[in-house]
Amino acid sequence: MTSQLTQLAVNTAMFDGHDLELAFSTIQQAGFHYVELAYNEGYVGNLNPSLFTAESAARVKDLLQRFELSTLALGCTMNLAGPGMLDKFRLRIQFARMIGARCLNACTTSMAERDLLIKNLRILGPEAQDNGCIICLENGGDYNYNAFSEAEDGLELLEEINHPAVALNVDPGNMLSLCPDLDPVEQTMDMLSACEHFHIKDVIIQDGEFYFPAIGDGIIDYATILPGLAEQGIPCSLEIPLRMYRLADSTPVRSPELAPIAQSLDILVRSRQAIEAMLK
Repeated sequence: MTSQLTQLAVNTAMFDGHDLELAFSTIQQAGFHYVELAYNEGYVGNLNPSLFTAESAARVKDLLQRFELSTLALGCTMNLAGPGMLDKFRLRIQFARMIGARCLNACTTSMAERDLLIKNLRILGPEAQDNGCIICLENGGDYNYNAFSEAEDGLELLEEINHPAVALNVDPGNMLSLCPDLDPVEQTMDMLSACEHFHIKDVIIQDGEFYFPAIGDGIIDYATILPGLAEQGIPCSLEIPLRMYRLADSTPVRSPELAPIAQSLDILVRSRQAIEAMLK
């Protein structure tokens, strides 16, 4: 049994709007060795097909090498039942293969589109497998992605899709805004056996709205969750989207202002130290 998270990354949503080189430099400076690119529709800006070209992959690989970082995951949230979704997701599969990322983390769709979601993932699962990838379905944080809100939803989806290249990416922080009556720790532990990737996101609630602080500064009991992740060797990313918060009804709101780099560095260092302390 290991007492540490051996593959702990930083999700780049924290650096939304900043240059990728500055993001990677800050992640290295904060003492991390892994990164998860956040290319999530509706949550970060400047998403376009040029991000997924061979040229973009070459730049990412150059930056990874320069800052002595590795990548295991790619944030791919989009409406997985939306128009043109198959072609858009295929771009991400190909890009993940080019940069060496195995896990494609994506929230799902609305409950009304659940059948189409399953149909699409039955098509994409084998394609992901052929490219050495696995699609990790993430429990949603807002009502647009309520086809997977709680543990039972995710496990039932996996059973119906029934493909080894489709698994779960669990995010307890998302659960608080979409399912506030559920216990995120209990739900998390129920899903760990099906989890191939994990988002460590803490939450504070102010005036009924949901914000994302340093890990350990929020209300989620990560001291209970983290040992299970370490024991099972599940890759994790710190997902701390400083430029975003959620309204009381779970609607995501993206600030026009970039989060200061100094703030990101401080939060990353404190989060790393808190996680290390929880796992001693």
